[in-house]
Amino acid sequence: MHDILAGLNDRQREAVLATEGPVLIFAGAGSGKTRVLTRKIAYLLEQKKTTANRILAVTFTNKAANEMKERVNRLLGQVNYVNIGTFHSIAARILRGEKDYSEFPSDFTIYDSSDSRALLIKCLKDLDIDPKSLQPAAVLHYISRQKQQILLPDNTEKKGGSEFMQEKLADIYALYEKRLRENNACDFDDLLMRPILLFRRHPAVAEKYRHRWDYVLVDEYQDTNPAQFELLTCFSGKHHNICVVGDDDQSIYGWRGADIRNILEFEKHFPRARIIKLEQNYRSTRTIIEAASAMIKGNRERADKNLWTEAGEGEKILYRICESDYDEANYIAKSILQSGTDFRDAAILYRTNAQSRLLEEALRNRGIRYVLVGGVKFYERKEIKDFLAYLNLLLNPRDAVNLKRIINVPGRGIGETSIARLEQFALETRRTLWESLQYPQEAGLHKNAAKQLEAFMAIMLDLQSRIRQMPPSEFVLEVLEKSGLHAMYDNEKDPEQQERRRNLEEFVNGVTQFEKYNPGATIADFLHDVALQTDIDQWEDSSDAVTLMTVHSAKGLEFRHVYIAGMEEGLFPLERSRLEPKEMEEERRLFYVALTRARDRVTITSAGQRMRYGQLLGAESSEFIFEIPPQCIQTERPSRLRKEKSFGREREYYPGTRKETGSREIGAASALRPAAPGSLKVGDRVKHPMFGKGKIRSAIKSSGQVFFHIDFDNGVRKTIAEKFIERL
Repeated sequence: MHDILAGLNDRQREAVLATEGPVLIFAGAGSGKTRVLTRKIAYLLEQKKTTANRILAVTFTNKAANEMKERVNRLLGQVNYVNIGTFHSIAARILRGEKDYSEFPSDFTIYDSSDSRALLIKCLKDLDIDPKSLQPAAVLHYISRQKQQILLPDNTEKKGGSEFMQEKLADIYALYEKRLRENNACDFDDLLMRPILLFRRHPAVAEKYRHRWDYVLVDEYQDTNPAQFELLTCFSGKHHNICVVGDDDQSIYGWRGADIRNILEFEKHFPRARIIKLEQNYRSTRTIIEAASAMIKGNRERADKNLWTEAGEGEKILYRICESDYDEANYIAKSILQSGTDFRDAAILYRTNAQSRLLEEALRNRGIRYVLVGGVKFYERKEIKDFLAYLNLLLNPRDAVNLKRIINVPGRGIGETSIARLEQFALETRRTLWESLQYPQEAGLHKNAAKQLEAFMAIMLDLQSRIRQMPPSEFVLEVLEKSGLHAMYDNEKDPEQQERRRNLEEFVNGVTQFEKYNPGATIADFLHDVALQTDIDQWEDSSDAVTLMTVHSAKGLEFRHVYIAGMEEGLFPLERSRLEPKEMEEERRLFYVALTRARDRVTITSAGQRMRYGQLLGAESSEFIFEIPPQCIQTERPSRLRKEKSFGREREYYPGTRKETGSREIGAASALRPAAPGSLKVGDRVKHPMFGKGKIRSAIKSSGQVFFHIDFDNGVRKTIAEKFIERL
């Protein structure tokens, strides 16, 4: 026990020893939460409070789960069988294990975002809905929100939008669900919703899982949504030995259903809960901690905490105001090059993926190696998706989405017309698409297409007969050769083709590694593991390269030097957040996460001009900059900034933009005769010196000011303070 508790501070030790009943651990940024969780697991086993298979530890990424497994094994000096995994992987195991009760056979396919989109577009087509009139991304977001609330198509959420639109969305959702069942497939949200529906319909199964584990430990609890909360309530229902670790100040996934109330109201849901706060930061300098702590206090919806550190004061945060987004990218690249440190020590964080283009260009121009997190992921590359489609189809022949993807890959002369005839034949004869492939002539295919289809089916049926007779690594090699995918890229003169071939070979290596670390695993196990990979799971920090990623992707990571790019109003925080206080608080938490990723130094940049909507527009500094205490931040401005006095105060602006960068006022406002405060209302036509004419769509009060959300005639939408617009 001495070794397990060695090196822990008083609060960490208290958290490890608190094993019985509900426990909430508020773990501030860099306070050692992973250390506490792994030591707690080791302590439970070492004290023989239970056995390894009676402990459940849940996290959000495979990377975090694997790190937890490795740490526990190092502590105990043995391979243990603690159930450590992501919410989705554990839920998938439940669905596969309860196939007698579930709607889905155990060989179901997990659809990723691109598969779900393809299925939805087919649904829209079947309903005669033009995807241009109702964007698939918006419909998928709607469906996801319903599933997170455990709402099926016949009892969907009835708020927002017209009654007609709500009915249309419910109809699309219903058809989408029907198609999923026909394909024996689940999307990501199904993996959480379906076990809950299973428990509700079969109380005996729910009771089984209430008794399944003696201790439940949860990482990143602030990011749980209603479905995850209900699962955890069931898992800990018998003994209430649930220990959750999280930080409400790092709750940044509200847009995908996370409910911050789960952590803030933990005592309400679990009476007599013990609350422990880990407030000592082991990562960052005193200056960074002071800056982040002061800034986050602008949020009202948070628990009171006092993050502190014994580290030195460190350098001030550097805030660099650049002339344009192009100059911003070049400034960051030059700064990294001149720092003299390893590239791996630096990370560039930004609010939106679109910001990476200029940053990548600037790094490439200087020969700086970098890795982009959230770009084209390995398992989303075309040749890999094709390979995965073959494997998923062999396991689940009902999967029409993957069947249509590879029926003509490599090319077999089976075109859209042939596929349409096969689909119609399947519909008329009440067969699946896979079954219809065995009757090409009856389906009306031309002789050559029918011959090619018969050859394809002979290969697939032969492979299908051997899928459970061969180790996964041998089977994927067989599929690679028999399918023709390997030969498809056998062109030594084409570098791109050779790269695709190498990617396929690397895929086989991945299966081999998975087989090595998961004895007895099947190809189905591997496919489920791949389907649940995240951006961070595929990121390797071993190479000497600068990391580029969104702030969302950076949570849980740390770097010596962090650059936060694009700190401007409308970009960070996002413009739409102005109209919703809860969203504004989440944007502030996102900035808090960005600051606390840094160990030694933080550099914040903004641009006086940024290309948006195809136009070079002026930009103003993010209000979050002004929430950092002056003693913690140092500002640099390029020489081209001009100064003038207006309304009794000094302003700074770039020639040609008339947009101030040094404060939150707009320089061009001096050319207007603003309307008297309170005289403008929703629906009024107004004029702005930079964006032209527009119409007020909505209004909100914030920090003592009135802000209007305006739709400008040129297509731009902006949120602007009342004093900077004029009624027409």
